[in-house]
Amino acid sequence: MLNDTCYFEEPFDFMIIHYIALSLSAIVYGIAFFVLIFKTPKHFSKYRNYLAAHIFSGFLLDFVMGVLWKVTIVLPVPIMCSNTFVSEYAPNVFQLLPACFAYTGASAISLFVYRMEAVIVHRSEQSVIRKVVKYVKYAFYVNIVIVLLLTILIYSDLKNQKEYKMKMEVRFGTFKPYMWCDNCFFCNFDSNTFRIFFYAAGCAVVLGGLTGGIAFHVTVKALKSVSLRLTVKTRAIHRNYLLSLSLAAAVHVVCILVPLLGFLSAINVLISLSQFRYFPFILALVIQEHGAASTVIMFLTNNLLRNALKKMFFCEELIPTVENSINNRSTFVT
Repeated sequence: MLNDTCYFEEPFDFMIIHYIALSLSAIVYGIAFFVLIFKTPKHFSKYRNYLAAHIFSGFLLDFVMGVLWKVTIVLPVPIMCSNTFVSEYAPNVFQLLPACFAYTGASAISLFVYRMEAVIVHRSEQSVIRKVVKYVKYAFYVNIVIVLLLTILIYSDLKNQKEYKMKMEVRFGTFKPYMWCDNCFFCNFDSNTFRIFFYAAGCAVVLGGLTGGIAFHVTVKALKSVSLRLTVKTRAIHRNYLLSLSLAAAVHVVCILVPLLGFLSAINVLISLSQFRYFPFILALVIQEHGAASTVIMFLTNNLLRNALKKMFFCEELIPTVENSINNRSTFVT
């Protein structure tokens, strides 16, 4: 149980921005799930399930970061502090983040592989690079298991930080009383276990990006192939799905890696960021809400989903699309 000295007053403007962002994200996720479940055609159902699983990963991360953890970084000390109803379990909540990121990565990879398979299923030959995608994907999953196991092992490095905090106090200056509590902790890079965890997580990012990138390459190459037995209109639909997915994935990459690199550089380069009051708050907010941003991008760039949104908001009949004409010919794009 945390004592009274462990709680701290959060900046009022930060709280307002946080709750506004959280509310907007809830609206985005609610609309997205409603459209996917009730407003998309039946032949879209299989791909819809993959999309729903991926969007749920963003919602889950939003809940963990925005509700359970609600991290605050009090400059100029780059220490992560939690001030919620489960603050005494802040290290445990932090351990949920790798699982959330792993879920996001796995669901994104599944979408790219699904789009690849949906296109090359029309080709008779088997591609070597297609097998490479499968093997790299399996390597990613094995790496994720290692990361999750290491996530369990780093608990003591997050929980027992008295000596490490004393070292950081010499480095950054006198700590406030609440910073010595368990709801505040550093990423302990003095620990070999934590460093291995960090490198394994980085390896997972590389393998995940490689899997999605190769699958994207195979899909684009197949769509350009003259031997592919697809009509021009069907190719256009596949290209639109792939473009929408790629833009949404780009949001994930930018909004996760850039803030993490920014925060880590603040620790390792020893730059005093006290004059940039909003810097760490914005970094955390971008990571927290990137799932909602990715969902918005996906719905705005996917023609079928965008038309479904129009139908819902403007009470219109679904605008006749290429999908409908293909459906009438019993050729489905999913």
